[in-house]
Amino acid sequence: MWVPHPSLFSSEGWEIATHCHPLPANYTESVMNIHHKSLLYGCLALILSAVAIADAQPAQGVPGDLNNFVTQFVAATNAKDIVRQRLFLYPKSLACMTPENKDYYDAMASHTGEPIPPNYKSSVMPVNEGNLKALESMGQRWTVKPSQELHIDYQQGDDVGGYVVYLIQENGRWFYDYPCATDAAIKEYRDNAATNEASLAHYKALASEIKEPLRSKLLDLIRAHETAAAIDRYHEATGQDNKTSMYVINALKTEAR
Repeated sequence: MWVPHPSLFSSEGWEIATHCHPLPANYTESVMNIHHKSLLYGCLALILSAVAIADAQPAQGVPGDLNNFVTQFVAATNAKDIVRQRLFLYPKSLACMTPENKDYYDAMASHTGEPIPPNYKSSVMPVNEGNLKALESMGQRWTVKPSQELHIDYQQGDDVGGYVVYLIQENGRWFYDYPCATDAAIKEYRDNAATNEASLAHYKALASEIKEPLRSKLLDLIRAHETAAAIDRYHEATGQDNKTSMYVINALKTEAR
């Protein structure tokens, strides 16, 4: 996730409009994207699009070499194909998702990132132990410790993004080792859901009130993948604080697509 200045984020509770915890101090840049890197998300935007709990089809993994996994992962992510994405999950990760906690995982799934462009780069590296512990401090737990990290990184204009996928290889198949949320993390999400939804509506309202010619200029910057410049321009033109400017531009992105 592109990394905004820490002052843009609150020090307690779930981050407004993204339903995720602020990043702890020991969470390093290499996994700040554990599921999506975005300039507009300074927290763990958990991409768990595979939450079609009513579908009884088990996780199956991806056979063959890792390049096959990467290709299929990118295609399914860009298509927002819930059924295909679910097949990547390790069975013990999938087992964490139940009808009782579907609201939490559906909320996490709604925060997917931008489509991955064709010029992405992928790499595999050893698991960063510090990042695993940092995620645990954010209310995530591991049913099985991952064996490797897959990084999918890309850049469009000035915007940089990417994914980090924790991997397990078993019986010739690759699986996405997705951490499960603790009961405390799910409770905290639910306790703050109404407040977060109200804040999100506030940012959307601010975005809808942007007048010309500023509106067209901001949309042009967003479409040119100059999100940071759009945030700065809105901040300078309106006097809104940096955090508000960031979320307003995020809301405006829907119109720019």
